[in-house]
Parts: sequence; structure tokens; C-alpha cells
Amino acid sequence: MDASHTPHDITDRKNAIRSEMRTRLATLTADQRAEWSTAACARLIRSDAFDRASRVMLYMPMRSEVDVISVALEAFRLGKSVCVPRVEIARKTMNAVDISSFDDESMDSDALGVRAPMVGQEIPHGEIDLIIVPGVAFDMGGFRLGRGGGYYDRYLARFPRSTATIGVCFDIQFVQMIPTEPTDIAVHAVVSDRRAVQRDPSLALLAVQDRNLI
Repeated sequence: MDASHTPHDITDRKNAIRSEMRTRLATLTADQRAEWSTAACARLIRSDAFDRASRVMLYMPMRSEVDVISVALEAFRLGKSVCVPRVEIARKTMNAVDISSFDDESMDSDALGVRAPMVGQEIPHGEIDLIIVPGVAFDMGGFRLGRGGGYYDRYLARFPRSTATIGVCFDIQFVQMIPTEPTDIAVHAVVSDRRAVQRDPSLALLAVQDRNLI
């Protein structure tokens, strides 16, 4: 937790960033979202972490998020396995479920308005090589601000830190610093439409041409 701030202060600061991000994202056109998503996904696809991964976990994008479906399609083309989150709201938990397509027969919107598999095998943590993580905002230290439910922080806390995690966002979602609490989990690297940054130089996660160390 930030040493000089109370939990109430941190919550207020997080909510202020969420409000600012809603304002920024509301100005984007459909063409900008598509162009910037393509650029961010290209960095993900050429990353060393993606190249090495046999199973990739990614999210089902909402309108305000980078559309990572092209990453999933490339993973399918390369013979990789793909899984996506399925949330159990009553238990406030999230698990990864294996998918092979995005059609309406296998996917539906959950109570949070996010598309999720209706059926599918849950994937054990040890079988996931790369987790691609969304966020409302990121800072250059890899800390992320989510929507406030804490699902990703609780989920990521169950993994060893050796599991590769890459956040993805539009470049306008970078902020100077995310207010943090002990339960907040930083990702190893963050990729946007304009840059890719990595916290730990000992981990070869990004493509050589994209490696900008934090």
C-alpha cells in the first residue's frame, strides 16, 4: 500500500483514474480502436512469451479494451491452446476455460456483460504459459487498475511469479502511477499500440525490437 495514504484515499484516487480513463476512451473512434488494437496485438504476437507459449490465456474484449481476438486466431493457427476467463460472481472467483471458437453456440454474455464460454474444461494453473491481462489503466512499473471487482488480482495471486503475464492497453491508458494496495498484482510487461515495456530485464518476454525496460 502507498505509505502515505489510507485505504479510503487510495480508493478515491483509483476511482478518479477510472473516471479519467472513461473520458479518454470515449473520444476514440471505431477506426482508432481498430488501428490501435492491431498495433498492440502485433507486439503481443511477435513477443518471445507468445512464441514460447503452448497455452495462452486472454480476455474477451469489451468495447473500451484492446481487441485481442486476432491474437487468439494466430494462436489457433499455430496450434496453440487458448483459454479465456469465466467468472463466478457469487463466489467472486475467476477461472480459465479452454475454447476452440468464438461462435454464439459456445459463448454468451455473463452477468457483467462480458462474453464467456457456456461450457468448457477448466484449465489448471500449471498448464497456462502466458496470461494476457486487460486493464483500465497501467503504469510503467507494470501495476494495473481494473474495474474494481478484484477478479484478476485474486486470480493472478494464485500463480507463481514465473508465469508470464503481459498487460495490454491503448497508449492513452498509461498513467504516471497506479495507487497500490497489498493485494494489487503487477504484470511482467505491458504492451500498447505505441510501446512495450518490461519490468524485469532477466525475463525474455518481448521481441528484441520492442524491449524497453522500465
